Amino acid sequence: MNEILLTVVTWIHLFSTVVWIGGILFILFVALPVAKKTLEQPGKLMGAISKRFVPMANISILLIFITGIFMSLLSHSFSELGSLNSLWTQTLFAKILTALVMAGIHFYRGLVLTPKIEMLTAEGSPSGKIKELQRLSLNLVKTNFILSTVVLLLAGMLSVY
Repeated sequence: MNEILLTVVTWIHLFSTVVWIGGILFILFVALPVAKKTLEQPGKLMGAISKRFVPMANISILLIFITGIFMSLLSHSFSELGSLNSLWTQTLFAKILTALVMAGIHFYRGLVLTPKIEMLTAEGSPSGKIKELQRLSLNLVKTNFILSTVVLLLAGMLSVY
C-alpha cells in the first residue's frame, strides 16, 4: 500500500513541479519575447498571463511542499534523515533550501513587487521607477529559472542515491 501512495504522491509532486517550472520557462522564453516583439504594450499581455498563471503556480508550490514532506516520510531513505553525514540527506536539504528560496522569490514578486508596480502605474509615477521595478521582477523570474534547474539536478541526484 505504501508503494501505491508513494507513487501517487510522487506523481502529484512531479506534476506540480512541471506546472511551476514549465510556466516559468514558457513566460521567459515564449510569451515575453513574443509580446515584446509583436505588441505595442507587452505589459498588458504579460499582466493577463500572470493573473492566470500565478494562482496555478501558488497551488503547485503548496502541493510541492506538502507532497515533498510525504515523499520524505514514505521514502526508504527517510531513515537517513537524522544523519547529516548522509549524501542523500545533504542533497535533500539543499533541494529544500533552494525550493524555499524559489518560493520566497515567487511570493515576494506576487505579494509585494507586482502590487507596488500596479500602484505606481495607477498613480502615474515616473516610468523610470516603474521600469526599474519591472526589471527587478524579470530578474527575479530569471533567478527562479536558474534555481529551478538546480532543484531538478538535485532531484536527479536524490533518485540515484
